[in-house]
Amino acid sequence: MSGFEYRGDHQKLKRTLGFLPTFGATVGLVVSGTAMFSVGNVGAIAGDWAWLAGLIGLVPMMCAAFAYGELTAMMPGGGMVSDYTLPAFGRFWSMFALLSGYVLLIACDGGTQLVMGGLSMESLVGVPQPIVTFAILIILFLINMFGVEFYGRSEAVLTIIMMVIYVVLGALGAAGAGEAGGADPSVGGSFGEMPAGGWAAIFGTIGTAVWFYIGFEFTCPLAEENRKPYRHIPWALIIGLLTIYACDTLFLVGATQYTPLDVMATSAIPHVDASVYMLGTAGGITMSVITILAAFTSANAEYAALPRMLYGLSREHLVPLIFGKIHPKYRTPVPGLIFTTCLMLIAVVYITVNGANVDLVLTFIMTACVAWMVTYTIALLDVLVLRKKYPDFPRLWKAPAVWVTMPIGIAGLVFTIYTLSDYWLNAIICDGVIAAYCIIWMKAKGIRLGEIIPLEDMVKDIRERSEYIEGWDEAVSAWLEKRADAVFS
Repeated sequence: MSGFEYRGDHQKLKRTLGFLPTFGATVGLVVSGTAMFSVGNVGAIAGDWAWLAGLIGLVPMMCAAFAYGELTAMMPGGGMVSDYTLPAFGRFWSMFALLSGYVLLIACDGGTQLVMGGLSMESLVGVPQPIVTFAILIILFLINMFGVEFYGRSEAVLTIIMMVIYVVLGALGAAGAGEAGGADPSVGGSFGEMPAGGWAAIFGTIGTAVWFYIGFEFTCPLAEENRKPYRHIPWALIIGLLTIYACDTLFLVGATQYTPLDVMATSAIPHVDASVYMLGTAGGITMSVITILAAFTSANAEYAALPRMLYGLSREHLVPLIFGKIHPKYRTPVPGLIFTTCLMLIAVVYITVNGANVDLVLTFIMTACVAWMVTYTIALLDVLVLRKKYPDFPRLWKAPAVWVTMPIGIAGLVFTIYTLSDYWLNAIICDGVIAAYCIIWMKAKGIRLGEIIPLEDMVKDIRERSEYIEGWDEAVSAWLEKRADAVFS
């Protein structure tokens, strides 16, 4: 076979990733230009109480982390939420959950990230934004083309550098280091003062605050390339979320103290403006550099994740089979990389032509947020259904108190969607198009929409298509033998 080979023939994705690159992929998307934009936007509305909005938003996200941790430990495959949903709710919801949450994300968020990085570079050195944006896009394609191991190293290193700079910047701002250069602590109001809208304003920002964390699960599709996915991925999800909350809260302490809230409310780059008010020109330059790095790491995480999700869907014939092919030399899912590039390119062109203002950025990311909350809800329901259907399956990592944490998470996600009512119509249209595609594709291929794939078949397929996983393979083999004995006894 020339060109590409199917994964099940000879080639297998290599298990090279440890905890550090797993953690890097977890925070690589949430420490992003749009995430930092949402930090500034929440700070503009909730003021000194933005930390509370972030904490409330963390609750359903942590429940989702528990869910994704358990599901990945059960089915460490590249299909991620589509794999998890097949044995719980069947083919239609499996396909819908992935396409709604992740294809729509790339379409709405990926290009926005790259444009924000380009704008930051333009403000620093004057190179036109389109040139910078397209250059980053090409570099990212090449990085992911030549192998996930290089991706893991580059993502981990850049993410750590970016987070260290972000933390130092926030700490200096919160400590008042910029006052010697003229920063005025009185412009943001008295510390601890309630925002103009009171509690309603604080709770109204929770939907935007959730964007601090959204995308943390983008490390899960790399499970087939992780040496110990049942250990590295769950803890990377949990520690990653806590790290993001700590970093963002520290930055918000200084931002809301030194920055006029109306400036942050109307800016397309409120985190950059806040850095200027906290630490002067040096602060603005530093945050611009972080934004450029964030554009790289977040888009890099998307580049790594979506092709592997499509790869998993192709194994179930839910997307064209070409997405199930990998490059014979580099062993990477190149067709999925090309598709991801096209999605980002569409968004880049649209945003560049229409200009990046605060309303456009909010519309893009909040539309994706509503659809993404639906996907998270499906994942939490997957945990409950699979616990009921397969209570004896070997879960090498288990979510704590699922009959409490999962309902809490679902309630939090529903409330998040409620706070984003301005973007319901956009999300409904997008999800309607995706649902129509799912139905038409399955009908054309003769696939039954409600067909549920047994968990036995799912784990057998993962074992066949992936390299050996110490501990998981033995536990699953014993479970399969037990199931087979029960059938024939």
